[in-house]
Amino acid sequence: MTSQQPASPAPISSSPAKPATRITANERLIRIGLVAVVALGIIGAAWFVSGRDGIGLIGGGGVNAQLLPKVGEQAPALVTYDSKGNLVHLSDFKGRPVWLNFWGSWCPPCRSEMPDIVAAYDELQPKGVVMLAVSMQEAPQTAQQYADLNHATFRVLADPNIFDPQQFPPEIADSAGHYQIRNFPTHIFIDRNGIVRAVVLEPLDEQSALKYGDMILAQK
Repeated sequence: MTSQQPASPAPISSSPAKPATRITANERLIRIGLVAVVALGIIGAAWFVSGRDGIGLIGGGGVNAQLLPKVGEQAPALVTYDSKGNLVHLSDFKGRPVWLNFWGSWCPPCRSEMPDIVAAYDELQPKGVVMLAVSMQEAPQTAQQYADLNHATFRVLADPNIFDPQQFPPEIADSAGHYQIRNFPTHIFIDRNGIVRAVVLEPLDEQSALKYGDMILAQK
């Protein structure tokens, strides 16, 4: 018998591994450039949207702090009209603790804090605190409508900067220079002696607002 030899296994063909593709310096620069362009586009879009919503005016607390009354000092005069056309002086409330709230219905953080502000003032008002909510960069009637929608009981005042000093009492323009608001919202708490006790450059929750309110109430 003729013995058959087992067939030899077919050789396994193997192709040499392809060398890793090397990125040239030019390609790397191009990729970095594309990433930078995309990032700038995102930042630009955010800037455009924020400007339209008024967010571009929010922040800047460090600058704002240099332009505002200082804690421990006498609060400077503030004169403006309320939403009903009545002339209001900060000095009208001498002997009573005052909470100044500089805000705007166009300001997202101001809208966000509104329920807490309303709730805190509902508790502080019977104790004697007066809140004057100065609506900035908008018609006071617009701010009043928003405050009414939120069942606010505080007094809404007009931005003193919107009045022509040639047609309105010059004391309005003079007082506007004392309160150069760059951060929204800005809260200033004044005791019954007219001394500034706190300047807050951020939204307040109910408990924080109550804490500041009780602080100015406690000052004799």
